[in-house]
Amino acid sequence: MSLDQSPSVSARPSLHPSPAVSARSDFGARLRHWRLLRGLSQAELGRRLGYDDSHISRVENTRRWPPAGMAERLDELLDTAGELTGLWPQVERERRRLARYGRPGAAAPGADALEQLLTAYRTAAHAVGGQALVDVLEQHARLAARQQRTAPSAERARLGSLAARYAELAGWARFDQLEYGRALAWYDFGREWAALAGDPAAAALLLARQSAVHWACGHSAAAIGTAGASFEQAVRAGRPAAQARAQLARARGHALAADRRETERALEEAARLTEAEPTADARIRLLLVHGTCHRDLAVRTGRRIHARLATFGLDEALARLPLEQQHYRALVTARLAGAHVWAGRPEAAGTVLARVPEAEGRVALERRQSERWLSRHTR
Repeated sequence: MSLDQSPSVSARPSLHPSPAVSARSDFGARLRHWRLLRGLSQAELGRRLGYDDSHISRVENTRRWPPAGMAERLDELLDTAGELTGLWPQVERERRRLARYGRPGAAAPGADALEQLLTAYRTAAHAVGGQALVDVLEQHARLAARQQRTAPSAERARLGSLAARYAELAGWARFDQLEYGRALAWYDFGREWAALAGDPAAAALLLARQSAVHWACGHSAAAIGTAGASFEQAVRAGRPAAQARAQLARARGHALAADRRETERALEEAARLTEAEPTADARIRLLLVHGTCHRDLAVRTGRRIHARLATFGLDEALARLPLEQQHYRALVTARLAGAHVWAGRPEAAGTVLARVPEAEGRVALERRQSERWLSRHTR
C-alpha cells in the first residue's frame, strides 16, 4: 500500500463553524484540563455545581452546550483566572450560528448557503460527533428536499443532490449515536433524492454508509451486498474515490465473515483506487479501515498477525488525524486499544484506553468493547 507521508490539511471552509476553531470543543477541552488539574471527577464536579452526573461529561465531549452562567461558576470553583468566562461569548456565538437556519420564521438559505453549510458541518462532525449536529442536519435535509420540489428546473438537480448529501450526513449522525434504524431511513431518503437528481456519486456514498450499518449490526452478507451496489454506482459516476470507499465497505463485510483472502483483495483494490484520486482524508480512511478489518479478522480467527497489522493501520491513521478532530481521534483510539489486546499487548491496550475520553455513541461502544476484551485477556 503506497501512502503519502506528508498529507496536506484541507482548506478551511469560509462559513463558520470550522473544526479548527470550534469554540464549543475548545471550551470542553479547557474544562477537562482544569478539572483534571484540580483532581476532580466529572461526577464530583457536577455535584458541586448542582448538575446531574452526566452533565459535565456532555459539556466536555461537546454533546451539550454549556448553559449561561456555568462558565463563571466553573472559573470560581476551579480557580482558572477567568479563562472559561473569557471563552463563553465565542461559544454562544457559535451556538447561535448553528441554530440560526433552524429557527421558525428564519430566512431559508439558498443553494449556495446550503452548500457552504454542508461543507462546514461535514468537517465539524469529526470534531464534535453526531449528536451535536443531528437536528440541524435533518432540518436542512428536509429544507433542501422542499426547495427541490418548487425550484426552477435548472436548480432542481443541484438541490436534489444537496438533499441527498444532507441525508447522508444526517444518517451518519444517527449512526454515530447507535440509532441504526433512523440512520438507514435517512440513507433510503437520500438514495431517492440522489436518483431524482441523477447523482450516482451521492448514491454510492449512501450505499457505502448503509453497508457500514450492516457491518455494525454484524450482518456480513448485507454489508457485502450493499458495498457491491455502492461500487456499481461509483463506476457510473466515474469517481475512483467513491469506488475506493465501496471497496473498503466490501473489505469490512468480508472481515466480519472471517474471509481473509477477500478482505485483503478488497483492501488492495481500495489502495490502488485511492492512489488514482489521492487526498489526505482518503488515505486516513484507508488506514482506518485497513486496521479495523485486521482487528475484526484477529477477533474471528485468533491470529495475532492480523492484530499487529491492525495496530499499524490504526496507529498511522491516528498520527495523521488533525488534533482538532477530537471525535474521530477518540474513535480510532478506542479501536487501537482493542487491536493491542488481540496482539497480546495488554499493557499497551490499557495505556491507549486511558486516552479515550468519556463519551457516548460509537466511541463509547468501541471503548466498552475494548475494555471487555482487555478484561477477558487479563484474567
